[in-house]
Amino acid sequence: MTPASRSILHIVAHQDDDLYFMNPDLVRSLQDGDAITTVILTAGEGDGINADTNDPERASVAPDFARYSTERGCGLRSAYARMATGDRNAPWLREPVDLVPGFAAERFTLAGRDDVCLYFLQLHQGAPTQRGTRTRIHELWEGALRTQATLPAHGCTIGEVQHVTREQVIAGLAALLAHLRPSAVRTMDPDPEHDGGKQEFVCSDHVDHTTTTQFALAALARHRDAGHNPVVEHYRAYANRFWGYNLDSVAVTEKAEYLATYAGIDAPPGCPHGTCERCGDRQLGPDPFRSTHMMSAAYRYSPATDWLRLGPGGRLNAFGVLAGRLAFWTETGPASGEWKGPFVLGEGWLTPTLAVTGRPGGPAELLGLRRQSVVGGGVTVDVVHTVQDPDGNGFSGWQSLENPDWAQGDGRRQREVGVPSAAVDAAGRLYVFVRNFEQGMGLRRRETDGSWAPWESLGGTFVQDAGQALTTENGTVELYVPGKNSVWRWHQTEQGSPFVLDDSLKTGRPATGGVTAVDSGGGRTCLYFREAGTQQVMAYRQHADGRWPGSGAGLGGQGGTGAVAALWAPERGAREAFLAHRGSAGRLVVSLPDRDKNVSGTHWRASGEMFTHAPAMAYDASGAVVVAVIGMDGRLHVRRQLSPLVGSPLGPWRS
Repeated sequence: MTPASRSILHIVAHQDDDLYFMNPDLVRSLQDGDAITTVILTAGEGDGINADTNDPERASVAPDFARYSTERGCGLRSAYARMATGDRNAPWLREPVDLVPGFAAERFTLAGRDDVCLYFLQLHQGAPTQRGTRTRIHELWEGALRTQATLPAHGCTIGEVQHVTREQVIAGLAALLAHLRPSAVRTMDPDPEHDGGKQEFVCSDHVDHTTTTQFALAALARHRDAGHNPVVEHYRAYANRFWGYNLDSVAVTEKAEYLATYAGIDAPPGCPHGTCERCGDRQLGPDPFRSTHMMSAAYRYSPATDWLRLGPGGRLNAFGVLAGRLAFWTETGPASGEWKGPFVLGEGWLTPTLAVTGRPGGPAELLGLRRQSVVGGGVTVDVVHTVQDPDGNGFSGWQSLENPDWAQGDGRRQREVGVPSAAVDAAGRLYVFVRNFEQGMGLRRRETDGSWAPWESLGGTFVQDAGQALTTENGTVELYVPGKNSVWRWHQTEQGSPFVLDDSLKTGRPATGGVTAVDSGGGRTCLYFREAGTQQVMAYRQHADGRWPGSGAGLGGQGGTGAVAALWAPERGAREAFLAHRGSAGRLVVSLPDRDKNVSGTHWRASGEMFTHAPAMAYDASGAVVVAVIGMDGRLHVRRQLSPLVGSPLGPWRS
């Protein structure tokens, strides 16, 4: 995986969205030498007043929309220059670029790093209308506006106001995709959760964020139709404030430094780029730490760690989503170490996270979320299911399972459905779990005769969108879901029985981003998750009598975000399991058991390049452990134990 093969496109609404919600991933990609392009859709002019929002005198300041947009753009270029070169004052080449006929954008290319570009589309969010209101980008998307004006920044190489249609925006983004051919696309949350603490429906996010994502997805669909299949990552925005923060103090401090540059806190007198009077977004004030937006960088669709499994014919299979379609890789033979794929299958648009389950060694059963446009411009999101062919080489079509809020008249409710988790019990029953609109857990089960029961509620309050289902050695199913302050557990007393809430499990506060549970033998489950605020990996292993410890074991882990992949090692403990996660540099961090079973503890080692989502681990047909990631280049990358012995090291990366 080389920088030349990694081209990353960010599509955001405002000049600070990537700094708040996509960092530190953004700065890591810049530091790794990846080709980076960021598109800012709106002019981001807000109320036109570039003064601290806490300043009591700001009410007396006259708005200047073009000036504020200009100064925000200058601040963003300073932040990018500092992230990429260390010099906030590094110069940029400024030029107009025709995206499609009638719609041009202004492109800035960083001097000395011509693979770092910013495109400003400048859609005016405050343009006056004949009815006395001001335009918003969601009105253009929804069809309430036929065209939307642009707001040229000061010194803009595109001096005239453009009046842009919905189609021109989509076609312009599609043209950029065709030109750049990115291996990965980062954008925002198309279906953010509501504020669960309010009685009425209050969306937690900014409407510009969600609308920008709708435009991005429409352009990506056209790009896919042209034969291209990038990885897509969606980042949560304001909803991060609801859940345990998932960045440690080092990451937050670094993030704050670049936000301070964007805000102009460290700006010298005058503007180094010669475009504005006071470089930076002064609305942030003198202290970037006062905003909770910077405390997390979390995916909207929490990545799973169960997407690598041993399937039919003794071959390992890996599953992912590329450009909204199922991607499938398979070994050429049992424990061969050779792979073929990806085979990109199916229609519709899947969100990035799949749940993968099935009977051991048998065909995989996959669950995903499908987004579909409907008549009138709306969107539906349903849970879909497919089964691998018995020979392991293909799949049946997607079957809709709807979702727990499908019957609701308000489409906003069913669009919030969480990513699925799933498990098959010993008798072949399939259990599918998702978070519902009420922020509890919904369940749908397929009985042994193949019939599907209706959706039911398991209860729960303020659960995160990041659960994991587990089949125990007794053939029963358990569900673990992180909440605001602890991890929730539902379990069965026997196969096929109803699920019971276990109120005896009390954990520390989990960070947003997922949990992992593994059967550790003897009727005991071991739970792994990250501790909010520190990002340390924590382990809670059930006692033999079914009770849970009062506190967890801290395992370290080199920082980072996301769920921890785990495989249980025979005759070892929670600290000596095979563990893998995404470290603070975005690279794979692995802990393997020592050869000597008397040597306890974790032994974390980082390797490889930055990757997307979360890693997965599985035993191959020989009993060797294999760890896999999907890189920023959209390819599958694997490491395999040199032998199936517990203490054997991992071999080199293979792509």
